[in-house]
Amino acid sequence: MAELSSSSNSVPTYLNAPIRLEDVLVTSELDSRPQRSADVVAESKALRQLSQAMAASPDELIQTLIELGVQLCRADTCGLSLLETTPEGDRIFRWTNLAGTLSAHVGGVTPRDFSPCGVCLDRHAPQLLEYPSRLFQYLNGVDVPIVEALIIPLVPIGDDPLGTIWILSHHEERRFDSEDVRMMTSLAEFTSTALRLLRSKEVERAARMEAEAQVAQRTSALRRLSISLLQSQDEERRRIARELHDSVGQYLTGLKLNLSRLNGAEHQPLTPELLAECLHAVDECLTETRTISYLLHPPLLDEAGFASAARWYVNGFTERTGIRARLDLPPELSRLPRGVELTLFRILQESLTNVNRHSGSQAVEIHLNVDAEGVTLQVSDFGHGIPAEKLERFRQMGTTGGVGLGGMMERIADLGGELKVQSNGHGTVLTATIPLPLTGSLNSARRSVTTDSAEVGQIGNGGHHAGLCQKESLLALMTKTHELRHGRGHRR
Repeated sequence: MAELSSSSNSVPTYLNAPIRLEDVLVTSELDSRPQRSADVVAESKALRQLSQAMAASPDELIQTLIELGVQLCRADTCGLSLLETTPEGDRIFRWTNLAGTLSAHVGGVTPRDFSPCGVCLDRHAPQLLEYPSRLFQYLNGVDVPIVEALIIPLVPIGDDPLGTIWILSHHEERRFDSEDVRMMTSLAEFTSTALRLLRSKEVERAARMEAEAQVAQRTSALRRLSISLLQSQDEERRRIARELHDSVGQYLTGLKLNLSRLNGAEHQPLTPELLAECLHAVDECLTETRTISYLLHPPLLDEAGFASAARWYVNGFTERTGIRARLDLPPELSRLPRGVELTLFRILQESLTNVNRHSGSQAVEIHLNVDAEGVTLQVSDFGHGIPAEKLERFRQMGTTGGVGLGGMMERIADLGGELKVQSNGHGTVLTATIPLPLTGSLNSARRSVTTDSAEVGQIGNGGHHAGLCQKESLLALMTKTHELRHGRGHRR
């Protein structure tokens, strides 16, 4: 029998008279019945069995207890009923463990508020019932008569009752006495302790499995991130190679052809037009090389700090993509630790790249806030957002399948910071928070944004002078070559 339940709400009758609880409840007779002597040898043997079960197989401890209940009390059936709540919200007792005659009925249920076990819990004491099926008629479904039922409440966990342990007699000649109550009370206490142990073990097992699952997910995410990083590295190398070939390589090829004309058999003179063409090629090479170098690692970041580098990059982003970008920086921003500035710049780069590639937004806002505890960079766009499944995967596993957000999170985690991503159909907000050391840069450096701007001008002039020096050196080289071909060097 898989389930026990009441089939009717009518009050059962016995000899044409209504049956009351008092008609089946005979707990008071326990004091007047002859008490059998305690079997110390059997109890000692049972205790050894329980100790062995606890040490060797804790999961079988409860069933061992129930089987000992049959032996020690010479009962026909012993069972454990635990309280639970069904998905529909009904409170029931479930026969989780059985031994003896009714062992095939394990898993059966009875109502909490209309059952022998319910009577026991309501009275907070052991109860003895005689022919309980007269009142609880659904018990007739067990196919064997229940002459007596001795029910003992388990020791509750806090204010939460666990259930009951009980023994049944199916024969008239077997009646329970106070020694059975003593024995079952001891078993109830042991059962309560065992249940606490098993539940603690189950909680520990569940926590360990969850931790292992998280570690496995994290390991898998890191593996995918590593693969993505390698792929991204290869793509970046191919892009740089293509840029060098298509831009710098072409200008150098043209410059070489012009120089070959000066050094060739035609003895072409160095005309102003040819010199201007060579200088233009040199200018373009310098510009392309500087652009590629700045994109890889802008010197402004090291020399002038995040504020200047961020302005330069945001302005270039707007020019390249046509996306309106608003940069909001503190009016007096001191230098931050080098690692923090580099991380902030890489997050800014990756965020704007994602906005351009994926968001469909026509505008983006960047806000930086610095206080005594840390620095917060927030990048907001107004596009169609990140798909819900990717966003959930990022929150659960730290990656969306690509290298962008995962790489950002790893960079921030290395500095003890936190990355939050909020997204819906109206846009995405990425917030990176990085703590600053107690001796952080807010008080250690006093170079403000104004000072940074001045330094940027100096750096720019330095670059210009360097470019002129390179041009002048090339001019001198080409002039010297011409002289060698047509002057004294040629005569030699």
